[in-house]
Amino acid sequence: MARKSLDLRLSQARETLALWQTAGLENDRPATFIRDMIARMERKKGMSTGQRRFLDNLIEQGAPQTHNVDRCAEIEEAMAVSGMELLQQPLSDFRYKLSKGWNLSEKQEKFLAGMLEKAKELASGLPTLTDDEKWLVEQLIAYGYGRGDYYWMHRPGHHRTWQNAMHFYETHGTLLEQDLQRLKKAFKGTSRTLITPRFEEGSLASHKGDAVVVIGRPYAITGSRSVLQDVLKDGTVVAAVEKDLRKRLRSA
Repeated sequence: MARKSLDLRLSQARETLALWQTAGLENDRPATFIRDMIARMERKKGMSTGQRRFLDNLIEQGAPQTHNVDRCAEIEEAMAVSGMELLQQPLSDFRYKLSKGWNLSEKQEKFLAGMLEKAKELASGLPTLTDDEKWLVEQLIAYGYGRGDYYWMHRPGHHRTWQNAMHFYETHGTLLEQDLQRLKKAFKGTSRTLITPRFEEGSLASHKGDAVVVIGRPYAITGSRSVLQDVLKDGTVVAAVEKDLRKRLRSA
């Protein structure tokens, strides 16, 4: 093999690395090796005979061999769909495995199929929440902030549901129907309190032994451990803990 100049080898190494990146294999060992050698050449540091030989072999080889090209392309399309941000990592992992020619287990194939189906649904656009649904989502997200570490430690699945809903809603201003239902299920009792309050606006109630008038619907605020409800007590508006409200007893 003819002796190469530093500039020529560096240029060829960059072109070869670009081929690996295009194939989605930029984190493969050969690609990381090429990247390391590029850094060495850019710093004018030499390579051992073995390193130089291996690099030249990779340059001569050119683009890496990829498998399942059509399936990998389908996954890449799914990754580009708005609303699929939270599934980028598992989709990328499956694309990598398929590009290497590895087989997926039955469980992995089912998981992948579900993600691809979700991407197809989202490709036509994200759903629109009603004003009441938006209000409920925002209340449940705020309520989640008030749960402590102990609470979440014993409910890891609900914690993931809340976090995913929070990030998705912050990004898109909406939720998918199935994610909305999961969020409501994670906070089942709170959802029921918010949707069907025990005391409607204008109702008479008792709060810690005092007569009050309910002047608003239940709500959650970030950092509060309880659902609150505004009441009028002795002419003053009080944010009462909803659970502390009782039916007003009739005088004998």
